[in-house]
Parts: sequence; structure tokens; C-alpha cells
Amino acid sequence: MSGRDSQHLHPRTQALLEELLSDFIACRHRPSELISRYRIGLGARNSLFYCLGYLAKADGRVTENDIRFAEHLMTGLGLSPRQRRKAIRRFHHGRDSAQLSALKLTGFRLQGPWPQRTSLLIGLCLCHSAGLFGAPEKPRRYRCEDAFYHLGLPLAAMDRVFRLYRQEVWISAPAPKPETLQDAWHILGVQPGASFTHIKRRYRQEVSRYHPDKLGDNLSAAEKAHARDQLLRLQQAWEVVKRRERLTR
Repeated sequence: MSGRDSQHLHPRTQALLEELLSDFIACRHRPSELISRYRIGLGARNSLFYCLGYLAKADGRVTENDIRFAEHLMTGLGLSPRQRRKAIRRFHHGRDSAQLSALKLTGFRLQGPWPQRTSLLIGLCLCHSAGLFGAPEKPRRYRCEDAFYHLGLPLAAMDRVFRLYRQEVWISAPAPKPETLQDAWHILGVQPGASFTHIKRRYRQEVSRYHPDKLGDNLSAAEKAHARDQLLRLQQAWEVVKRRERLTR
């Protein structure tokens, strides 16, 4: 973690955030799947959808991706029809707001002097919304910062989430093609010298994480591109392993 993060995050907040991000990676960067694991109170839900609407209007218009993301979160939260209608109203209130209203965020309460896990989860969802189209341009980033400020969340947490996205989701250039067995081991996540059988098992496990049939349709364009890149890298690494195996027979 960077010095900036360490200076601004309470140690407990830092630990909670890293734990949350680890779960997020395990969910293949899908906030709707991650949020389904938590109980989110009414005040936090209202604030989340209000801020999502505010973020969605950053560029002057609300896109289909913004609406779809909000809908996926509603599904992940298991909202009833009545709760969905309320969430949609909150989203519209945020969409129609030129600036965030402290009054509409009064239901969002942080327990103790540092954010709790569910509060950080709300922040992660806002970061995801800001980055629906890749690394956020200034309007979306500024509105995300504004939401963090009004919710009492540390901006260092936002920076940490965005750094994870830059490393794993917003991939602007393809990584070099693996050429050596060491490259292949690293990509497949196996120890040097692992048996062919073990590597094959690991390859199949990793491919299943990124295969289109397993990902579903609630991914942004950036996430789909990342999954394609990862799948290609795994396949290239596997070809290196197979080629070396043939040579040693």
C-alpha cells in the first residue's frame, strides 16, 4: 500500500479494505455478487442509490450502463418490488441533483471513528460506477470524490480501489506474450517445477474463472475486455507448458 494510503487510513480501516478487496477479486470484480453477501441497512441503501444517480449524470446524461449497474445491485441486494421502487426514486433524486444534499444522506451512519466494512463496500460500488467506462474522466472522478466526502469515507480508500482497477480491470495495453516456462508458471500461478498434471488442473481452474460462459452478462465493457485478455494469457501460457512437455518426452 502506498505511503499516501498508509497516512490517511486508520489501520483497522486499511485491514477491512484489503479484506474486502480480496473478496472482490474472488467475485471476479462483480460488485453485485459481493454486495449479496452483506446486510445493507435502509439508510446505507438510500445513500448508495442517491449517489449512484448523482454519479450517473456526471457527463450530462445517464447511460444504459449506469442503469444496468444500479439494477444489478438491486438484484444483488435482494430488494423487494417496493424496495426497488424506493431505490429507483433515490437514483432519480441523485440524477436530478446538481450537488449532493447532506439532508438526503442523513441515514448513512458510520459507527465509530473509522468506516466499517459495509461502508467501504458502498464506497467500492461508487468507484465501480465511476469507472464503468474505464479509468474515470474528471467529471466522474470529481463526483465520486464528492460522494466519498459527503459520506465521510476517506479519499485514500477511493485511491486504493482505483489502483486495483488500474492493475486488474482498466488494462490499456496487452501484456507481453509468455515465452518461457517461468513466464507460464507465473501466469498460471503455480510453483516452479510443478508437475504437468498439476499445471493442467490449475489451468482448467483459472480458465473457468474467465470463460464467457461463466461470467454472465452483468459486466462492463472494460471488465469483458479484461476477461478476454486474461483468458488469452492463460491459453498462451498453457501452450508454452504443452510445448515444453512435448520436448521432454
